[in-house]
Order: sequence, then C-alpha cells, then structure tokens
Amino acid sequence: MKITDFNPWWKSSEVPKELAGQPREMLPHVWSFMDYRQIILLFGIRRAGKTTLMHQLIDHLLRDQQVDPFRIVYFSFDLQELGLEGILESYELEILQQEIRDAKKIYLFLDEIQKLSDWSNKVKVLYDQYPNLKIILSGSAALPLQKGTKESLAGRFFEFQVNPLSFNEFLEFRGAAIDNTREQIYQREIKLLLSDFLATGGFAETISFSGIALKKYFRESLLERVVFRDIPESFEINRPALLMALLEIIADTPGLYLEYKNIGNDLKVDQRTVANYISYLSHSLLVSKLYNYSANRLTSEKKMKRIYLSNTCFLSVLSSEKKPALGGLFETLFANWLNARFFFRSPQKDEVDFILYDRKNVLPVEVKIRERLSKKDLRPMKKFMTRFKCRQALLIAKNDDRIEKEENREIRILPYWKYWSIKRVIGDLIDSQDATLNSVGYR
Repeated sequence: MKITDFNPWWKSSEVPKELAGQPREMLPHVWSFMDYRQIILLFGIRRAGKTTLMHQLIDHLLRDQQVDPFRIVYFSFDLQELGLEGILESYELEILQQEIRDAKKIYLFLDEIQKLSDWSNKVKVLYDQYPNLKIILSGSAALPLQKGTKESLAGRFFEFQVNPLSFNEFLEFRGAAIDNTREQIYQREIKLLLSDFLATGGFAETISFSGIALKKYFRESLLERVVFRDIPESFEINRPALLMALLEIIADTPGLYLEYKNIGNDLKVDQRTVANYISYLSHSLLVSKLYNYSANRLTSEKKMKRIYLSNTCFLSVLSSEKKPALGGLFETLFANWLNARFFFRSPQKDEVDFILYDRKNVLPVEVKIRERLSKKDLRPMKKFMTRFKCRQALLIAKNDDRIEKEENREIRILPYWKYWSIKRVIGDLIDSQDATLNSVGYR
C-alpha cells in the first residue's frame, strides 16, 4: 500500500464511516490531551480498537476543528516495511508540498509503532526537531513500548490503554435499551446480553459473530497472530508453541497459581523458561498476573502469584472443555472488569479472589457462582476483614441479593448480572482516581 492509500481524507476531506466506526467512551478523555505538546501513546491488545480510535481522532480534527486534511497523515507499520524517513519525505514532497518545519501544526498518526525498528529514538528525533508536529502512536506489545518510552521518551508522552468494549459500550453497539437504575426489570435481557458479551469479549468486530466463526476469528486473527508473529518479533524466542500451551493451561485453570517448577515439569521445560514465557504473554496483554495482597507492597511482589486470561472470549477458544465452567468464566470476567491486581491467600489457605484498594479503603471481592451460598463461603472474607480491619466487602453471586451484617462488618452480596449495582458499590468505596489499582483502564 502507498501512503495515499492510508489517507483517504486527502481526496474526500472526511474519514470513511467504516474506518471511524462508533465513538468510544474514552474518546473525549484522549481528545482532551490533543492540545498538549506531548506525544499520545495508545496501547492495547490486538483488535481492541486502537486504529479505530485513531481514525475517530482524525474525524474530530476534520469535522469539529476544520483542520486542513493535508495536515493530517496516518501510516500503519503492521504490514508495511517502509522507513519513517521515507514516509515523511514522500509526505512533504507529494502532499504537504513544503517542509514540515515550515508548515502549520501537523498531526502525525503512526499505528503499530513497535514494528518500526529503533522506533523510540526515531520518534524522539521528530519530537525534538519539529515542535509543530503532534505525534499520536499506537502499539500492541506493552514491554517494547514501555521500554522505549522510559528510555528515550521520558517526559515526552501521555499513555492510554485501549481495551475492548466495556459492557456499557457493548450495549450501545447492540442498540440495547436498558434502564440501569431498574436492573431487576431487565434481568432476562441483561443475562442474555451478558452471555453474548462473554463470548465476544467486547471486541467490536465480533458482535455479529457466533459459533465456529467466533472461535476461528479469535484463534486465527488474534491469538495465533500474537503468539506466532508478534511475540517472536518483539522477543527472542524459539518455541512459540510453548506460549500457546501455557495459554491452554491457564484457560483450563482460571486463577492458576504460578508455580513455575510444577508447570515446567508438566511441560518438560526449565522453570526459568516458563517464567520468561509467562512474562511475554503478560507484556503482550494476553494474560494478567495478580499478586498476593499484603499491607506491604514489596512483600506482595515477592509472594505467590495467580494468572488469568485477559478476556473471557479466549476461554472458549483455548479450553479443553467443550464449554468452560461458569465459575472460571465469571472469575475471569471480574478479574478483568475490576482490573484486579491482587488476591489474598493466608498461610492457613483462606482465600479471597480479589482485593481492591485506594489510599483510604480496602475492599475484598469474592466471586461465587453457585445456586446457594453457605456460611462457609463467607468465612475467608470475614477473616480477611478482621485481619485488615475492613468494614465492608463485596460478594458476587449467582442468585443471592442481600446484605450480610455481623458486628460492625457488612458484606454486600449481589448477583453477577447486576453490573451497574456492582459498579456503584465499588465506586462508593474505592476512589478510582486515587486507587493503587489502575481501575479505570487509563495510565
């Protein structure tokens, strides 16, 4: 493809509808940083919508800011091997028809930037030499991006994580009208929509997919592409099939305890190799690691870890079971919805699934998707509350909807489908702007 093929607005003065898509919730937040000198870096898993978000920013520049189309240039390195210098020379000569330094403000969008060799130093040169250049980057591999920004672009960028659609966005894309202040009335509809959301994972392209087509899309267009192409390009590895084997193990055991030696023995590889390959999956945003909670953050980092797939849609693709167990499916869902980074396990093996906290409050969260809850199900949470002096906790259940009180402690029990009630409970107790967890998904 030529550079002109990437920029249809040079002819039409508008972004084609199929490229702009439907506006994302985070668009206004990212847009609020467009007037700053700093680079905007969008990162996230493949197919999450980074390219679409870039085109929505371009659309906003054209429609609302009336920016000259020839002062907006987009290029993707995903399938192209052109160098940055050649792209800009072609742009100056054929399109801008003057040197960039002599022009008004230019908006430069570079997609899948991690595919460009030595990208951070090249971008740094542009940033330093052209103060009239507003640079917007995107990338899929977290570690190469973070390494580049910390080493070469420190102080020169704002970073935003682009995730698949939230449940609210998913409902909008589906055209579903739900009054979220009256969830009980819409119980049946919410459950059906949530079932579809679990299967599609919030990936906008798959909203109309189902069955074999859905599994084929996630395996071939996303998982295999990341495992057999993206990761080997970013890291020096010679066994990409081992990455897929690890993903399949995690799919069969959501919340797997990371005991590298045992996993290595099962796969007949060295435990250091397992640890390295898990880190590659984490940096490629296919999995998320949780640490055992301690009031001392350093202690947490040294303790045992658990791991989940980063999206529920991967479970049905990778699991050896024909249909993933509901418990593991919803545990994975809430691990990602809550952007959880901690769990708790005591020496006596009392466990709490997720621990959320800000500088004022600690909130233990347990997921129990079973027909009936027993007192035994609440016991580990109560012990945690006593140990860490928590007054409130949240238990996400299958059917139960009540408040369990004991002395000065309160456990709010909500059914999994009460999405907005769960959000409100967490929002009342944990300040997302002040949270140690990055719970809103922006960095």
